[in-house]
Amino acid sequence: MENPFNYLQFATGDRFYDREEIRRDLRSRLLSGQTNVVLYGPRRYGKSSLVAELTADLEKAGIPCVTLDVVKVPSIELFAAAYMQKVYRKLAPVKFELRKIGGLLKSLRPKLTLDATGEAGVAFDLSEREIGSEELTEILDLPQKLLPKGKRAVIVLDEFQEVGELLPNDRFERVMRSVIQGHTKVSYVFLGSRYHMLRRMFTDHNRPFYKSALTVLLDKPPFEESVRFVMSRFRFGGLQIGEDVAALLVAKSENIPYFIQQIGFEVFRAVRETSKKKVVEGDVLAAYARLAGLNRDQYEQLMLTFSAAQKKLLVALARERTREFDDAYRRRYRLGPSSTVNSSKRKLLEDGHIEQIATECRIADPFFAEFLRLV
Repeated sequence: MENPFNYLQFATGDRFYDREEIRRDLRSRLLSGQTNVVLYGPRRYGKSSLVAELTADLEKAGIPCVTLDVVKVPSIELFAAAYMQKVYRKLAPVKFELRKIGGLLKSLRPKLTLDATGEAGVAFDLSEREIGSEELTEILDLPQKLLPKGKRAVIVLDEFQEVGELLPNDRFERVMRSVIQGHTKVSYVFLGSRYHMLRRMFTDHNRPFYKSALTVLLDKPPFEESVRFVMSRFRFGGLQIGEDVAALLVAKSENIPYFIQQIGFEVFRAVRETSKKKVVEGDVLAAYARLAGLNRDQYEQLMLTFSAAQKKLLVALARERTREFDDAYRRRYRLGPSSTVNSSKRKLLEDGHIEQIATECRIADPFFAEFLRLV
């Protein structure tokens, strides 16, 4: 029997749950056009899975979707080449001639390419080109110009906050904002894991993308819904689990979808290797302990990247979550002055190692928190 949990890939199909309301809303908005969306939230809350389901819906409705992960193209030249290739292959009409694409990209002199399967594409010589504002403008304008009249498309840019590394001084943001504000055939979805940085890009009045997209926070699913999901997945796999044990699994995962899938996967794997037909509390606790131990080397290496002040703050939060880093809390864990704590907190938030919610600040990865508590 295939494991009914999956944390190594996007949770799609029957492994996807709870996000139906937001999925329907975004689908409706993107189908109607003239809507750009920024989807933000902490790591491992299911943003990529939601977008995978959303783009599948849109494709079925006849709206082609182009997805590019910005973190995988760490230079402006690599971004330009990948973006042009993906847009051309997805949006160019059948038998679209190279001379026509050359007319749209006058600064780049593209050439026709064929991959191992014989699929046509376009490229330019990275060694001979420097991508400036003019070239970037032409490339970003390509989707609007390629689409025939009456057709629409959606562009998804994952890890969008990383565009700041491609061109200095917000140049990429300024160029892209000036280009896409005139696009009538294309909608854009922006998402990323460094959600504090991403959110600022669209809510800071000094940034080019200020108020240019609908900002949508993806929060945790309702706890009860997560419990029902866990019970249904074990049932699908032929194992019984009581509501109290399922609730323990969700609590141990901090109700974070990725960790629910990861602990669920480990519990199912271990129990299926026995003759048991029912998951009990000890199975969940044992799986949680195994996973915390398996990640030990990773967490030890991660700790080497933090400053001394950041390490102290992480250990303090692992032992005691807090909303306010008041004098008593700082003295209790020898954190130093508030300025030092605030600096460490800001960096750890931006890098996704901790989360700030309405009631508390806490470590984002429950297994990392367990590792720190065992120091």
